[in-house]
Amino acid sequence: MPELYRRTGFNRAKIYSTLSKMVVRGMCSERIDGRNRFFTALDPETVKKSLIQQWENDKQSKYELAESLFNRLEEHYKNAGNGTPRNIVELIRNPNNIHNRFLQLIEGCRKELLAFNRPPFAATTQKARDVQNQAQIEAMDRGVIIKSIIDLEGVKGKNLEYESIHKNDLLRVTPHLPIKLFIFDREKVFIGLPSTTEGGFNHFTMMYVNDAGFGELCGIAFDDIWDKSLPVERIEGNHVVWSQTE
Repeated sequence: MPELYRRTGFNRAKIYSTLSKMVVRGMCSERIDGRNRFFTALDPETVKKSLIQQWENDKQSKYELAESLFNRLEEHYKNAGNGTPRNIVELIRNPNNIHNRFLQLIEGCRKELLAFNRPPFAATTQKARDVQNQAQIEAMDRGVIIKSIIDLEGVKGKNLEYESIHKNDLLRVTPHLPIKLFIFDREKVFIGLPSTTEGGFNHFTMMYVNDAGFGELCGIAFDDIWDKSLPVERIEGNHVVWSQTE
């Protein structure tokens, strides 16, 4: 033991721990005589064979685990719809789930977010609105361009302070928007579906579409309405002041 300490610089506890592991792995042998433990190096060829066998066993174990997992995945994949692409269209209900998915989409946005801003709104509390605002601010800080068109008819009487986070030259107003819509990088689209009243409360549903072709088409529609909308000069509480001319 003193010789190992001199050569390695490890303390007694570290040396004993390492030697015990080497015994388990078949790299040396151990003999106990009373309170003393004696460790002996094994023939290199014996160590080599032991290590190769361990590696083979480990590889076989990992192969069997992977085979089992992928067989289960394949079964789930086939049962889900005969091999058709997944997650192209998804319906998301209730404000909290919609709020969370909106945040996920903003976090994944790389270049551009286009928005038709009109009711209904998933951020029903001040805390939720603050979280969405912060997510948009962080997106702009990393270079994402956010362009928003406000539906004056739909937001009448609503507090619009949250829109003041956007630059005025990227904010416009129009008398009416046909739909609630968010377009992320012109690839992913979040669309508000017509609300219905069931069971005494309002059912709020958004449809998520992950398709670049559809995203590009929605982007063309956004550009057309953007060109016809009026630039915003400033926002004062629940009032929007806009330019009367382009």
